[in-house]
Amino acid sequence: MQYPMFKVHMPVDEVLTKIKSVLASGFLNEGIEVDKFSKKLSSYLNVKNLVLLNSCTSALTIAYRLAGVKPGKEVICTSMTCVASNTPVINLGGKIVWSDVKPETGAIDPNDIIKKINDKTCAISFVNWGGNPAELEKISEIGEKYNIKIIQDSAHAFGSKFKGKDLSYFADFTTYSFQAIKHLTTGDGGALICKNKNDYLSAKKLKWFGYDRDNIKDKKGEWKGQRWDADIDKDYVGYKFNMNNISAAIGLVQLNYIDKLIDKNKKNANVYEKAFKKSNIIQTIKLPEKSTSSYWVYTCLFKGDRNKRDILLEKLISEGIAAGLVHIPNHKYNAFEDSNTQLPGTEEFSDHQISLPCGWWLNEKNCEHIASRVKTLSNQIIN
Repeated sequence: MQYPMFKVHMPVDEVLTKIKSVLASGFLNEGIEVDKFSKKLSSYLNVKNLVLLNSCTSALTIAYRLAGVKPGKEVICTSMTCVASNTPVINLGGKIVWSDVKPETGAIDPNDIIKKINDKTCAISFVNWGGNPAELEKISEIGEKYNIKIIQDSAHAFGSKFKGKDLSYFADFTTYSFQAIKHLTTGDGGALICKNKNDYLSAKKLKWFGYDRDNIKDKKGEWKGQRWDADIDKDYVGYKFNMNNISAAIGLVQLNYIDKLIDKNKKNANVYEKAFKKSNIIQTIKLPEKSTSSYWVYTCLFKGDRNKRDILLEKLISEGIAAGLVHIPNHKYNAFEDSNTQLPGTEEFSDHQISLPCGWWLNEKNCEHIASRVKTLSNQIIN
């Protein structure tokens, strides 16, 4: 039997019906469906100031730009994430300053963030790894103390909570991903949530060349005049980052299922938590107090050396269990060589991390089997 790391949830008949309606309308770009999805998603997350985009990378690009990233400015980032978290900084001409992570969690270390702040720092950026919230209150307090914008990449963490609130409550900018293998998919897409309303209004301009399309829509979301009548300010020359109606139609259907999907991830992760609780070889990751993870994947730590960890992964994969490394540290890529530094916590976490599948396509017995094989093979390799 195969146990894939990722599998796309797609209620085909419902989605096709929804998309057929969009196609028949003849209006495929940003319109009524995008507006409906935006409102429904904002209500689900209990947030305001949400902008739908064509990818999480686009959302991050806008967030960095609004935070003031440009030549001569620095962003404190985590290396332990997807490259998409950090490439927008380079593309905007900013400089990355790596902050280390805590080796027992893979989450950015607030104490190391403080050490890296200087008068060029305009933003702090981090990821909520695998769905596990970082130390959000501490990071938020650092941002407030030093008047630095906090950018939170929650591509892994749709549905995660901190003190019962959506993660966006604790950052100036929060981005979500609706790429194919995420909790909620629109095929590809993303969202940016801005704490500040002015940033939200600016983000709406930047997503479409610098022009706020909503200003000339009627209550039904249809155009009510020429699209190019309004001026485009030189400070808001933007991009073509908007979501389209086809993607939004998929999202509207998917959102009806999201609670059940996330609940399944949590239940499967709980099977692993119980299975590894007393293990001397597999270490679970402790979440911050009063936080909950949506477990995009289940990440734990193998307490042997890196070579033995890699042997474990090879053996699991040979048995059809798609264990692996979701991401490797970004500072290893040549693209970021100008920011090279020593990151001992990141290296330690990277050498010991393993991620296991825990999505909706697995049941309790599947996860018990996977956990059993992880423990048995780990013991064989270590001993």
